[in-house]
Amino acid sequence: MEDGDTPVERLARGHRVETMVRNVARSSLTPILKDLCQCVYEILLRCDPGRLEEMERRGELDYFVARVILNQYRSATSPFHMEMRRFSALSSDIDGHDYEEREE
Repeated sequence: MEDGDTPVERLARGHRVETMVRNVARSSLTPILKDLCQCVYEILLRCDPGRLEEMERRGELDYFVARVILNQYRSATSPFHMEMRRFSALSSDIDGHDYEEREE
């Protein structure tokens, strides 16, 4: 741990959210899964930093992050589903490919 780093910064530096998203989706990071990662980071940034620090100290932060990912990924009423998945289901890129099917 570096002085002044927040738990979210440490998660981002270690790419832990991205790793967890790949594990949950059992897929490489497609553009829609990268959007999921950003959604998770946004949720974490809105959490109380003290609460995240305490969870990290007790070794519970990864479980909390995994639960956030699962809730966002599986729920049909999550912000991720409402903002990203539902939109991408109706969208295609300029080449006519479905948004969710494209990989970088």
